[in-house]
Amino acid sequence: MIAFAAGAGALIFGGLVLFVAELTRRAPAPGIPGRRGLGSGTFASAAGRKGLIAVVAGLAMLAVTRWPVAALAAALAVLFLPKLLSNSETKRRTAMLEGLEQWTRRLADMLTASRGLEDALAVSARTAPPAIAPQVTALARRMSARVGTAQALRAFADEINDPAGDRIVAALLIATGQRGGGVQGVLSALAELLARDVAARRDIEASRAEHRTTIRWIIVFIAGFTAFAIFNRAYSAPYGTFTGQMVLGVVAVLYAAGLSWLYRLGQIPVPGRFLESAQWAADDSEPQQVGAGSVGGVGVGGGW
Repeated sequence: MIAFAAGAGALIFGGLVLFVAELTRRAPAPGIPGRRGLGSGTFASAAGRKGLIAVVAGLAMLAVTRWPVAALAAALAVLFLPKLLSNSETKRRTAMLEGLEQWTRRLADMLTASRGLEDALAVSARTAPPAIAPQVTALARRMSARVGTAQALRAFADEINDPAGDRIVAALLIATGQRGGGVQGVLSALAELLARDVAARRDIEASRAEHRTTIRWIIVFIAGFTAFAIFNRAYSAPYGTFTGQMVLGVVAVLYAAGLSWLYRLGQIPVPGRFLESAQWAADDSEPQQVGAGSVGGVGVGGGW
């Protein structure tokens, strides 16, 4: 009965995880075909596979120990430990910023060569850096589909989803409204600031790698101690009682809190965005006016 209840609870938990993932999935921007959601291929997706593995790990832990708390902890560990051990998100953002720097510099060069803004944006998709190639290609497709320049740029900023992208798009929004000749200098300055930011991030990432090493060693210790407790029944017998399960739950929460704190120490905080979303921009004239006003309050050439 306990195994059945724990299995049902694990399945419900996995379903909730997939349901939240589906609710938070962003809708495709205008001009981009929608991707298949989790509902059409749940277990073929990464979230579905991870949820299935978590359920199996929880049931296996329950079958070996008969401890519901340990089973829940094992399932949660499968879901969240890979994120603690990986710095892929930091690397992805650094690569994205580096791609933005290269793209912005090339775009400034195109505008210097007396090429129109819309034409330069469309041509830039051919040589876009791989890290932002999908977003730049989507921008070019929207413009070729007669989507307003300002609305297409705001959708591009939404896909980049970074304040650095907002600054670049803000400069381009001003250029669409004023058609002045100073946008090349602004883009070049933004590219230079991005290059400095990327270099600083690489230095910070190298210094913060020790936090991830500490997390790995702590996880190895926890895994070794867990294996010892599971196979040494005389030592772990008190955990089989109700009070022991409560104590085990408190210990698991404390370990999770410590690992989460160490993970946050190794992350670079991301400042909030300031540019309005493109979802409300129905026509092309209103976004240009609002975009220019918003940028004026923040300052395109201000501090990074």
